Amino acid sequence: MSTGFHLFLAVAAILAHRVQAADILVATVTYGSPWMDVAKIAEVLASRGHVVTVLAHASQKSDLMRKWPTLQYDTFGDPEKPPPIKEFIKTLPQKMAFSSSGTLDLLSFGNTLSSALLGLNEEMLSDNKLLTKLKNSHYDVVLTYAGPSSGPFVAQYLDLPLVCTMRSMPTGQDIRATGVPNPLAYVPTVMSGLSDRMTFLQRVKNVLVYFAFSTMGQLIFDKSYNDLAKRTIGDNFTLSAALARTDVWLYQSDLMFDFPKPMMPNMVSIAGHLAEDVKPLSEEMEKFVQSSGDDGVVLVTFGSMIAAMPAEKADMLAAAFARLPQKVVWRYAGTPPPSLGSNTKTMEWLPQNDLLAHPKTKAFVSHCGYNGVAEAMYHGMPLVGMPLMSDAHDNIARMMARGMAVSLDIHAVTSEEVYQAITSVISDSRYKEKADQVSTHLRDQPQSPMERAVWWIEHVIKHGGLSHLRSRAIELPFYQYYLLDVIAMVVAVMAAILLSCWKCCSFACGMCKRGNTDTKKKTN
Repeated sequence: MSTGFHLFLAVAAILAHRVQAADILVATVTYGSPWMDVAKIAEVLASRGHVVTVLAHASQKSDLMRKWPTLQYDTFGDPEKPPPIKEFIKTLPQKMAFSSSGTLDLLSFGNTLSSALLGLNEEMLSDNKLLTKLKNSHYDVVLTYAGPSSGPFVAQYLDLPLVCTMRSMPTGQDIRATGVPNPLAYVPTVMSGLSDRMTFLQRVKNVLVYFAFSTMGQLIFDKSYNDLAKRTIGDNFTLSAALARTDVWLYQSDLMFDFPKPMMPNMVSIAGHLAEDVKPLSEEMEKFVQSSGDDGVVLVTFGSMIAAMPAEKADMLAAAFARLPQKVVWRYAGTPPPSLGSNTKTMEWLPQNDLLAHPKTKAFVSHCGYNGVAEAMYHGMPLVGMPLMSDAHDNIARMMARGMAVSLDIHAVTSEEVYQAITSVISDSRYKEKADQVSTHLRDQPQSPMERAVWWIEHVIKHGGLSHLRSRAIELPFYQYYLLDVIAMVVAVMAAILLSCWKCCSFACGMCKRGNTDTKKKTN
C-alpha cells in the first residue's frame, strides 16, 4: 500500500509539472551576441520542462541543433542559400574596429548591416506557410531580443504576451515604448561615452546625441520596419505599437554597471545572466599561469569577433607586453608579431571567465565588450580598456566611474602608454580595491540573474501577460504627457486674472483721476 501510494504521488508530481510546462516561441535574429544572450535563457527554460521553439533560417538549422540540442526549430528560407547577414557579421567587426575611415564610411557599414538584418526579417515575415503554422500553434509567450528583430511583430500578429531582453537601444525605442522618464541632466545617452556626472558641455553633447539617435530611430529604423510589416503582415502593425505591448523588459544592466535612473515596474535587471561556473584550467594553462610567480598574469583579449588586428597595432601591443614582469595570455589568431616577448602566450581561444577568476590574474586588457566587462566586475578584476566600437565606449566610461579601470585610445596610443597603464592598474591598489567592492555588491543578491530572468518569464506565462505593469504614459498624446494642456490652462487663467486686475486697476485709477478733476473744478 505504501509503495503504491508513493508511486501515485510521483506520477501526480510529474503530471503537475507537465501541466505547468509552457510552449515558448523564440523569435529573434539567430546570429551574433544578441542570439547568445537569448539562447542561454532558452536553454535554461528548456531544462525546466518548457518546450522552446526557435524561429531560424533553414540554412542554420543543423548547426543550431548541434549546439543547442534541447531546443526545437521552425525554419524559413532556402536551406541552400544562407542570408547575406551571416558573412557580413563575420567581416564587419574587423572592418569597423580598426578602421581609419571617416564617419561616413562607418555610417555606410551600419547602413549595410541594417539592410542585411531587415532582409533577414523580411524573409521570415514573408513566409506565409510559417505564419499559418504559428497561427495554428498554441504558444504561451514570445521571447525576443529587442533590437533588429521582428519578434515584437510576431507577438503582435499572434496576440501573445511578449518578453524582450536587451542591453541598450541607442535609438531610444525602449524609452518611448515604456514611457519611462529620461532626465538627460544625469542619465547618459547610449553611445555617448558619458557618466552620470556631466559638465555643461557634456550635457550639451548628451542632449544632442539623444535627439540625433532618437530622430534617426524614428525616421529611419522605425519607418523601415513599419514598411516591412505593411508589406508582409498588414497595415495595422507598427514597431512602436508592437514594442509597447511588451510585458517585461529584461535589461542586461544593473546599478553597479549602469547609473541610477527612473525605471518602470516591468523593467527588470538580469545583468550577469550569462555567467558560467568557474572551471579548472587545463594542465598546460595552469602550468603557464603558475610559472608567473608573485608577479602574476595579465589577460588580453579583444573579443571573439576580432580574430586579428593590423600588424603595426599588434606589434605595438606586443612590445608593451614584453616589458611587463607579468606573464601575458593574449587571445590572438594572427601571425605572431616580431616584438612578441617570451613572457607572452598567444592563443586562438582562451577560457576568459576561468582566467579572470584565477588568483594569479592581476589585470584585464580588453576591448570592453559587455560580456568581458560583466565578468571582470563579477570577479573583481581591474581593467585597461581600449574600446573599439559600439557600446564599448559606454562600458569603459562606467568602469572608470567605478574607479576600477583606465581607458586608452587604441587608434592613437603608444607602446609606452600601454605599458604605463597596465603597470599603474596593477601597482596602484585602489583599482583592485574598487573592483573588489563592485564584485561584493554583485554577488550579494537574493537570486542569480538567470533565476530572476526565468522567474519573470514564467510569471508572464502563468498570468497570460502583465499588462497592469505597463505605464499609462505610452497611451497618452504628447501634449498630455508633458502637461501642455494643463500648462496652457494655467497660463490662460493667470493671464485672465492679471488682465482682470489690470482692467480693475485701470478703472480705479481712471475713477480717481476723474474724481480729482471734478474736485478741482468745484474748487475753482
